[in-house]
Amino acid sequence: MGHFFVSCPLGFEAELTHEIKDFWFEMIDLDGLPTRAEFPEMEAEPGGLAFETADHLGFQINLFSKTANRVLLRIAKFEARYFDQYEKGLSQVDLGKWLDMDLLKGKLQVKIEHHKSRLNNEKNLLEASQNVLTKNIIKISAEAAQTLYVRIEKDRVMLSLDTSGEHLHRRGYAQHRGEAPLRETLAAYLVRKLAKHTDMKAPLTIVDPFAGSGTILFEALSQHRPLFDRTYSWLQFKSTPKLFKSPTWTKNFRWLQNRANLSAYGFDIDAKSVVNFNENKLKFEKMFQLENLTLSSLEQDSSKLDLSALPVNGPKWIVTNPPYGIRLNDNAALETLTKLEKQVDGLIVIHPESWNFKFQNLKQVEQENFNNQGLKLLLTVFKKSI
Repeated sequence: MGHFFVSCPLGFEAELTHEIKDFWFEMIDLDGLPTRAEFPEMEAEPGGLAFETADHLGFQINLFSKTANRVLLRIAKFEARYFDQYEKGLSQVDLGKWLDMDLLKGKLQVKIEHHKSRLNNEKNLLEASQNVLTKNIIKISAEAAQTLYVRIEKDRVMLSLDTSGEHLHRRGYAQHRGEAPLRETLAAYLVRKLAKHTDMKAPLTIVDPFAGSGTILFEALSQHRPLFDRTYSWLQFKSTPKLFKSPTWTKNFRWLQNRANLSAYGFDIDAKSVVNFNENKLKFEKMFQLENLTLSSLEQDSSKLDLSALPVNGPKWIVTNPPYGIRLNDNAALETLTKLEKQVDGLIVIHPESWNFKFQNLKQVEQENFNNQGLKLLLTVFKKSI
């Protein structure tokens, strides 16, 4: 059993638990069949979840999770109040158990965090780490393919190997981005909010009147699709089961197919954003092996939108991260949403605290604090009264 820590944005811990539980039985065991392992007990920590499970299941969380930042495999822990104790503890960890030293070519990236510890000088900690690793012919390098995370909390050292590689929000389809884009993990969180308030298995239309490069709509269409088409560190581990090193290992998965009943439309007044959207769409379709999507973006002033002109496909929901703050100095986005609220069945929006919604058709059903690029905002869900 491996000890894992899956990191996520602060405040997303409960939602990450629900997400992992949702896709748990879509992951596969070493016989190539959907796992029969029980869902593990999750321990929430600030910024993530700690739990124990078989390595091959912990690794696969990278493929399915849309709200996780990174998946770490915790490999050792020890007490260290002084540098000699730190070096001794590190020297007793056999990294060769997990990492192929020949494949590493003698390079390993080391990232250090410390909190309320006597060992609080990062430069000295890196030097101490290099003193130990040099004996194993390993050099600390920012160019390394594998990363060792060192976290020191009150003189307790936790060593973890990164199983993800690049940050998990980097799906790979967002090759072209506009101004102030929404991170994919945050967009996926909005989609999970949508799933709580409407049936996404039934016909449904999602609209983003401020679509930009399309992140929210792409995340809605790929919410149940594992992402195979990117590099993950765990695939290079020595402990990675042979099943996952087969060129056809992805064929073992029985994931949910694309939601054929989901239609997605984006609009943006900026022509460059629409171009970016369409370029990203080509990459997105290839990466997630999706075809015949009802997904489009049009160059249009959102204040003049008429959503009744869209093809009828079930309820219409707006899910959006509109311009605010320095991106828009007036209330134009708020006024646009106010005009559109009579044309939709629901609205999920990220917005400044100062916005005062005066809707006639929609009622607020949920609200929470939301942080985007350091800005303190609100995430509010509105829904048509029944």
